[in-house]
Amino acid sequence: MVTAGKVYSFKPTAKDSTDAVLTFVIANKPSWASFNATTGLLSGTPSQSNVGTYSNVEISVTDGSTVASLAAFNITVSPQTATSSVTLSWQPPTQNTNGSALTNLAGYDIHYGTQSDQYTSTVQVTNPSLTTYVLQNLSAGTYYIAVSAYNSDGTESALSPEVSTTVD
Repeated sequence: MVTAGKVYSFKPTAKDSTDAVLTFVIANKPSWASFNATTGLLSGTPSQSNVGTYSNVEISVTDGSTVASLAAFNITVSPQTATSSVTLSWQPPTQNTNGSALTNLAGYDIHYGTQSDQYTSTVQVTNPSLTTYVLQNLSAGTYYIAVSAYNSDGTESALSPEVSTTVD
């Protein structure tokens, strides 16, 4: 079994008693994998679109006169699971944009997405005393994040400077 986005690698071992050159062949090779006829190495990185079972993969080796085969096997590609998280922290604002003291802070909006300046998701933090938050269940990739504050009237501040992080 292999998870989408992770490397799959299998290399059989074979030796000829007369040290003849061996050649490997494969039947039912998965489309996302490559195969080396000299070493027998079957490897590749399946994507989410390759999720499923690849049946009856069979690797054989020959010295030119004799053929030996491994038993046919299946390779199952399972979906990539989103289990990664990012912990954010920030300093709470103390002033309004006009320089006056901030007295009615009500919370924060965390804006994030997978492209710079294009935030496709928002999380609202309604407790103004919190200054950390964990974004959970993120798929692998790079995320761009900015935070804004809002007051009890619903007026939202400008976005903080953008930060980015990569989730494996």
